[in-house]
Amino acid sequence: MKAKLFFLFSSLICLPMAAQTEAPDGNANFRQWKDTSGRTVEATFRGVENGQVFLQTPNGFVHRIPLERLAPEDQKLAQTLKPEGLGIPKDPNVAQAAAVIDKGVLMGLTGAGQKPNALASDEQFIRRVYLDLASRIPTRAETVAFLNDSSSSKRANVIDTLINDDGFSSRMYNYFSDMLRIADDAQKSKFFTYQEWLKKQIAENRPWNAIVHDLMVADGKLLENGATGYLLRDRGMRLDNLSLTLSTFLGANVSCAQCHDHPFADWTQKQFYEMAAFFGASDTYDKKGGNYGLRGLREALTPRDFGLARRLMYANQLNIIDGKESDLKLPEDYKYKDGKPGDEVKPNLVKWSANDHRLRCYQDADAAIKKADDDSQLREIFAKWMTSPDNPRFAMTIANRMWKLMFGIGIKEPVTDLDNPDECSNPLLLQHLAKEMVRLKFDLRAFTRLICNTQTYQREAVTRELALGEPYYFPGPILRRMTAEQAWDSCVTLAIGDKVDGFKVKRADNYANVMNITSEVTPEVIQEKLTAMKGAMSDPANGLDNGGGKGKGAKKKKKRPADTEMAADEEGEFTRPEMMQGLALARASELRQPEREGHFLRMFGQSDRQIADSNSEEGSVPQVLMLMNGEAQAVLADPRSLVLSTALGQVKPEDKVDSLYLSFFSRHPSADELKEATASLAAGLSSADLCWVLFNSREFVFVQ
Repeated sequence: MKAKLFFLFSSLICLPMAAQTEAPDGNANFRQWKDTSGRTVEATFRGVENGQVFLQTPNGFVHRIPLERLAPEDQKLAQTLKPEGLGIPKDPNVAQAAAVIDKGVLMGLTGAGQKPNALASDEQFIRRVYLDLASRIPTRAETVAFLNDSSSSKRANVIDTLINDDGFSSRMYNYFSDMLRIADDAQKSKFFTYQEWLKKQIAENRPWNAIVHDLMVADGKLLENGATGYLLRDRGMRLDNLSLTLSTFLGANVSCAQCHDHPFADWTQKQFYEMAAFFGASDTYDKKGGNYGLRGLREALTPRDFGLARRLMYANQLNIIDGKESDLKLPEDYKYKDGKPGDEVKPNLVKWSANDHRLRCYQDADAAIKKADDDSQLREIFAKWMTSPDNPRFAMTIANRMWKLMFGIGIKEPVTDLDNPDECSNPLLLQHLAKEMVRLKFDLRAFTRLICNTQTYQREAVTRELALGEPYYFPGPILRRMTAEQAWDSCVTLAIGDKVDGFKVKRADNYANVMNITSEVTPEVIQEKLTAMKGAMSDPANGLDNGGGKGKGAKKKKKRPADTEMAADEEGEFTRPEMMQGLALARASELRQPEREGHFLRMFGQSDRQIADSNSEEGSVPQVLMLMNGEAQAVLADPRSLVLSTALGQVKPEDKVDSLYLSFFSRHPSADELKEATASLAAGLSSADLCWVLFNSREFVFVQ
């Protein structure tokens, strides 16, 4: 052991020394450390834990050395010095990788004549990291436990805890459901299998490239394969779907090229059609699985039953089938010299630079096209090319998106246009993040963990408003309003605390079992399925409404009591959400997709899922009214809500105020705030009234 320690310290002292060096995280906090033999090393102090001192050298490496090996004066210093920076990392490799990112950010800031912000306080950090990783604020108990933790590694520990928790899965689902336009109802059917497929991929932490590959190549019925939902979302609209695919997953600004050569980019209409040719043999409009099975049944069925039968056939019509020949042709109004209207289009991959053809993904794709027996294999070739680690834009696009999710702004904006990455504020940083995404094998949890462990992420937020088009160099995250889902999940947390992740909606299997026709379509089969559909309508868990509209044959839904308790099954999972004041207290990810008009989520900007990435964080008068007098306010004012019952359980007025501030803001009140609030309580203001005040404050709805 002593030999290993001697070798370690000897290797450290080989590093170049200076009187003062700028740390990889931007702090000028390096000094000379000496061991008992008189050897010295230049390093920044990260903390002491369990008799070990953690020192980070200028190259980013974090080394653990027994405290007793330091010189006596340095032992004393290490035991009294407060770590400047992030404290002890959970994983030295993560710390080193984070330091490289910090250095890249610092280079950009220095080049722009700017400096990084100071490190965020523990109060700011704990609230921010919970909102960013768990889509909610921490509970009062979680905040108190963190603030009272004296460990130098507490920030790294909470990041690791949250990154592996259910809340992170919910956060990612909320983000991707907006990006992918996830909705309960589309194409006259239910997309429950698509939703639950995506949730499973996220929960199991499947690599991003594997998820996207499956979306591109999925075939069969939506009722049997949820991954088909991506292509079937734009059923029969092959070109529209391709435009979204290229902008969403590759940051390719191609929407204009669908109809004509792009006026502001290098994309041509011919290139767009050549890319679309990879999907030219794929049929998403399966007429054979549709209404032909209803012939002769209109007279035999009641109007309500015939409507149900049509829904049944629509669901079975959502099917992807690959033919052997592409049917894609240039449009009849094609007007360019490189083709004629009606010409057949051969598949060809777009290139962003003259050297792209040398990349392995292009060479493999070209070879596969030549070897393909027919066009049924083209989607697979496209998927492998697009999700390849050496694709020029795939890793960069998702890295830029994940960076924006954590910082509120991408390195390149908009995230759907990466045709020229050099136009961003820090091209080298963007390229490095793309390489990190590949190094981490597209593991989104690992990538997010890395970002959150950077000094850049843990700095104070920038509160000034950015001018339109102003380059941003990331002295810290930007101050941003909560997303609709973060605000809702935070309200649910205030109401029921750690039970927020108890309820998981599961409708796909029940719905598919009722609706899926696996045999030849006959009148007898349809009658059998109609009977099953009617029986399933009595249980909302199946996702089937009565389908009869407001006619005479429609049945009224049973109204669920407003205050039913949450019930747990044998495995401890809740079978229905807790209800309070008429609201289902469940995560946004477990409610309707999207929620009904007028619901808190929609009022706060939840996307209608018709356009990708259309979630809004803009303020509005209806939002203010919702905070002041809406359903969520009624829930928090309910004496059974956790936030209010905890405050009411405190004896002293000062403790009631402190409890509420910790619950809403993850911090203690200032002296002035405490004085004013306690005086107001003494003057007749109730704890519920103070809840109303804090809930309606600007501080509550912002991620600081």
